Amino acid sequence: MHMRTLCLLLPILAASAQAARLPFRRGQEPVNKAEIVTPEQLAGTKFLEQNETFLGRRRVAPVTQRRRVRRRKGESTTSSGSADCGGSSNSTSSSASSDDWSPSATSTESAPSETESSSFIGSGGWATPKNETTTTTGYNSQSTAASWGESSSATGESSYSATSTSSASTSQSTSTWQLVDTIAGSNFFDSQYWTFWDYSDPTHGDVNYVDSATAWSDGLVSIDSNNRAIMKVETTATVSSVRKSVRLHSNRVWTGGMVLMDAYHMPTGCGTWPAWWQNGPNWPQGGEIDILEGVNTNTQNQVSLHTGVGCTMPTDLSSGMSGTITTGSWDSYDCSSTNTGNQGCGVMDTTSDNSYGTSFNNNGGGVYALVWVTTGISVWFHPRGSIPSDITNGSPDTSNWGTPIAHFPSTNCNMYEFFYDQFNIFDTTLCGDWAGSSGSWDSCAASTGYSTCSSYVQNEGAAFSEAYWAINSVTYYNSTSLV
Repeated sequence: MHMRTLCLLLPILAASAQAARLPFRRGQEPVNKAEIVTPEQLAGTKFLEQNETFLGRRRVAPVTQRRRVRRRKGESTTSSGSADCGGSSNSTSSSASSDDWSPSATSTESAPSETESSSFIGSGGWATPKNETTTTTGYNSQSTAASWGESSSATGESSYSATSTSSASTSQSTSTWQLVDTIAGSNFFDSQYWTFWDYSDPTHGDVNYVDSATAWSDGLVSIDSNNRAIMKVETTATVSSVRKSVRLHSNRVWTGGMVLMDAYHMPTGCGTWPAWWQNGPNWPQGGEIDILEGVNTNTQNQVSLHTGVGCTMPTDLSSGMSGTITTGSWDSYDCSSTNTGNQGCGVMDTTSDNSYGTSFNNNGGGVYALVWVTTGISVWFHPRGSIPSDITNGSPDTSNWGTPIAHFPSTNCNMYEFFYDQFNIFDTTLCGDWAGSSGSWDSCAASTGYSTCSSYVQNEGAAFSEAYWAINSVTYYNSTSLV
């Protein structure tokens, strides 16, 4: 094609591509959002095999039934190999709607710009939104470390004060880890940090994940009097099929580093399947790390990895951690989802009495830490009352944390080949492929009198009063020497 003709066509093609995007709520341009591929494209097996990011999870369902395709946050929609038509390419974005967070707050924040990659020394890299320092009425959002409060009693209120959210600029730390960002307080749900994922549950749960506007209007999300971010499940007495719930996807894409999550309460009870986890592109090729996860009335957390073919763990895996390797019908040392029917590599926290569920909540929760470095992936849990001072001081030092719950070394698994470009996720589904499966539901069937999880969900709304997250903060760190 003649170059002049191509240059004339490019603006038309770009405009057509823009118009073809799926609409976002209230006419908002999808700034720092994932672009959702249409159901028509999903129907094509060839497309499934060749394209983009799969938000896989998990367990029993065949991959072709589970996949939901998304592009990564901030991914360019134009080709890097476009023709030079004698001018520079300019990208524009409209301002984010304040309805994407608290409708009761008056925001004067600037619209987040398109994401850019900020590479640090080492194999890891970060994609962070520009200009993240914001100003919200009655809210100081300049960079500060989180205050990791201790509760005065096992069931007492935490003294945690989440009154500030840091900017994305790296701040100084006395440890080898430098603060990247803290998400906490009244603008926790700000659209520059999270996307409300409102599509069908890939794990076939009895939930309807709702958008931001619905979540706020129905009271499924809120900021409580202690500045904690609350995410609930619908508790209407009876429903005809599914219950409304919330699934948050982080807009921060990262490869290597540390993330800490301080929670005061997590969802629990029969029928629930909560998780705090993260996922990469082209599932399972970009990897999946399940940091906090379980079902029904479980009392122990399970940490899991799910990867593409080739990531395996050494047979002495248990020597570097306090948890217990989970066994199943497959090789427990093969993290590949393909080779293990989605079992992957799992570790159960058998040493802590309050790492999950009701006991977690009764103790006022605690801090979960994921550390992802060249030598491996590790997870720690610090219960309320035993949070290390280096965390409370904003200078995390893993040498003070003792043995991790789970440690997956890079001996036979390159941590930046099998895990990359990940984003954090909070969700609470109900029933589904794990919580609703016959083996998992059996104990709840005996205690509730319902033979199926779905029947219980439809008829016992009040039973889900404890199915909520209360989050103090999510904090990211990076290291120029370890990552």
